[in-house]
Amino acid sequence: MAQEITLTGSGAHTRSAEIYNKLLHELLMDPTSLRAVATNLGDIGGSGSATLTTGTVDFDLAMAAANADEVTAADNTAVTVGSVSLTVAHQIISFGMSDLHSIVASPGQLDLQALAAKMAQAYELRFTDLVCAATDTITANVGTSGADMTVDDFYAATATLQQALVGGPWTAVLAPVQVTDLRTSLRSEGGAMQFMPGTAEQLALKGPGYQGNLLGVDIFSSDSITTSGGNRIGAMFGPGCVAYVEASARAAMPGSIAAPSQSPVYAEFVRAGDPGISRVVGHAFCAVGLLENARGVNITTDA
Repeated sequence: MAQEITLTGSGAHTRSAEIYNKLLHELLMDPTSLRAVATNLGDIGGSGSATLTTGTVDFDLAMAAANADEVTAADNTAVTVGSVSLTVAHQIISFGMSDLHSIVASPGQLDLQALAAKMAQAYELRFTDLVCAATDTITANVGTSGADMTVDDFYAATATLQQALVGGPWTAVLAPVQVTDLRTSLRSEGGAMQFMPGTAEQLALKGPGYQGNLLGVDIFSSDSITTSGGNRIGAMFGPGCVAYVEASARAAMPGSIAAPSQSPVYAEFVRAGDPGISRVVGHAFCAVGLLENARGVNITTDA
């Protein structure tokens, strides 16, 4: 193994050099969680299969005029059916720490328990990556390559969803630069249009990354948005566009604990007596993909 946290190596500055230097400063990161904006298809832990298949049906079917002679039988109307399958895959993260680094720890410093507590967050970050990878495959697209995002792009995205008959509420997931460019464009807009920033209550409900609401669309910012050809490819979509399935452990895996309780993430501690390394390993099983392509639109603008 490699990349262990050791007192003489990577972890040298996480232990006290002086009595007043115990607290750790966490560096900037994007904690955006997008679980709330994806459709949960279920938990297949203990189901006997790693794949969940969801049937699809097109009910855009109107009655036809009756036969004028009143006796000719009507033929059956064709109903289009299909399916979407998602197969869960193993997601994993592992941290290692030397014995010397562990035994000189004091409260509030980096230790295995602190790393184990970050397992759930690590899963949320991975989940957000998977959602953004899924929205990148949406077919419909608005925006202008090489140009900053504007209110016009936002309007074009809402128009695309409206014309596709996508029901609300709608969600936009944009790169940070797209959010700031959109706000800059808003400054020059007249009329009654208003961007409503997220309140503390909304942030607690919708999770990290929530920015606010514009034209009835909830906006999230994420640095996981795909970059391609010098552009950022954000997305706007309605319910049923992006879906996910998980497989959580129905019973505790040998030597593991849920992290946190009732979470699809479970952690285990692994010990290597020689040379004296303790590891905490986090596992989760999930799949994220498009349930219906037509329910979303990409927004391509300058990165």
